Amino acid sequence: MKRVCFIYPPSYHYRRPFHERLREILREAGVDYVVYYSHLGKRDRFKNDTVDIEWGRCVPLTRFSGQEYQHVLLEASGYDLAIVQQENKLLVNYGLLALSRLRGNKVAYFGHGRNFQSRNPDGAGERFKQFWATKADWWFAYTDETRRHVESLGYPSERITVFNNAVDTTELRQQVAAADEGRLEALRRQFGIGPGPIGVFIGSIYPDKRMGFLVEAADLIRSRVPDFEFVVIGGGSDLPLTEELARTRPWMHVMGPRFGQEKVDLMCVGHVFLMPGLMGLAILDAGVTGLPIATTAFPWHSPEIAYLEPGVNGLLVADWQNSQAYGDAVADLLLDPARRSAMADEARAMADRYSIEQMAQRFAAGVFKALGT
Repeated sequence: MKRVCFIYPPSYHYRRPFHERLREILREAGVDYVVYYSHLGKRDRFKNDTVDIEWGRCVPLTRFSGQEYQHVLLEASGYDLAIVQQENKLLVNYGLLALSRLRGNKVAYFGHGRNFQSRNPDGAGERFKQFWATKADWWFAYTDETRRHVESLGYPSERITVFNNAVDTTELRQQVAAADEGRLEALRRQFGIGPGPIGVFIGSIYPDKRMGFLVEAADLIRSRVPDFEFVVIGGGSDLPLTEELARTRPWMHVMGPRFGQEKVDLMCVGHVFLMPGLMGLAILDAGVTGLPIATTAFPWHSPEIAYLEPGVNGLLVADWQNSQAYGDAVADLLLDPARRSAMADEARAMADRYSIEQMAQRFAAGVFKALGT
C-alpha cells in the first residue's frame, strides 16, 4: 500500500472537509493518507480556528527566531509522498527534501508559489522561496496564477497539479436556501435597510481592504443611484474608521462582525459584493449567494482572484487607484438589472465549479500522478 502524508502545523477548521474527502478518495484507491499537525501557542488557539483530526497525528512543534520545526522528520521521510506547505519558516521541509535524495521518497509542495501580498517581491525572502520552489518532486498549486508563477521559475508543467483552492460551502448553501423573502424583509426593517440596490462588503476590515477608497466610491455610486445603500459586515483594525465614515451617511450600515444565518441573510439582501482591495476565498462565498464581485486590479490579491472572469461573473476595474472609475463601473452594473442578473447566475456557476469535492478530486489525481500509479 502506498503511503502519503500532509504536514503543516495548524490543522485549520476550514481545511478539515478537504482532508476528509481526500482521505476517502485515496483510501478507495488503496492509498493510506495521514495528516501531521501541531498544537499552536495560546495566542493562536484563542482564534478558535483550528481543530483536532482524530485520524491525524499531532506532533510537537518547536518555535525559535521566527522559525518552526515540527518533530516529524524521520517518520515522514518513510512515506512514499510527503506534502508540505511552501513557507520559508517551516524547517522540516528542508530536512525532508534532503532525505528524499537519499531514500528515494518524494516531497511535494502545496501553496501559492509566492507571497501574493509581498510589497518587496525581489527581496531576500522571496528569492529564498523561489530557490526552494524548484527542489520539490511535485507541485500542488492553488490556482492557475500559482502554476504560471512556478512555471516561470523553470519548473516542469507536467509535474504541477492545479487543485483550485476552495472551502466547503455546504452549510452556506443551506443557509442561502433558508433566506426566504419574508426573513429578508424582516431583516431590512430591523436594521433600517431600504430595498436597494444594495452593495455588500463582508470580511475583515484592515488597510488592504481599502475602506476609505470604498466609501469614496460608494458616495459616487449614491450620486448616480439615489436609493443605493451600503452594508458593511466584519471587524478588524479599521472598523472604528469605517464606523466614523458611516456617521454622516445614513445609507451606510456598519454591522460589525456577524455570523451564521444572520450573516448569510445580510448577504442575501445585497445585489453586488464590493471588494476593491485584497480578494481571496470570499469570492466563493459571494458566488454562492449570487453576488457578482466588484473589485479592482489591486496588485496584491490572493490567488483565488483567478476565479474572477471580468465582465462575466464580476467586475475588475483596471485603474485600481481610481475611485471614480470603480464607482462608475458599479453604478453602471446596478442600473442594468438584466446584466447584473446574468452576472449573478455566472457567479453561482463559478462557485459550483470551485467546490471542496472538485478540489479533492483534482488533488487526488495529482497524488496518483506523483506516485506514478
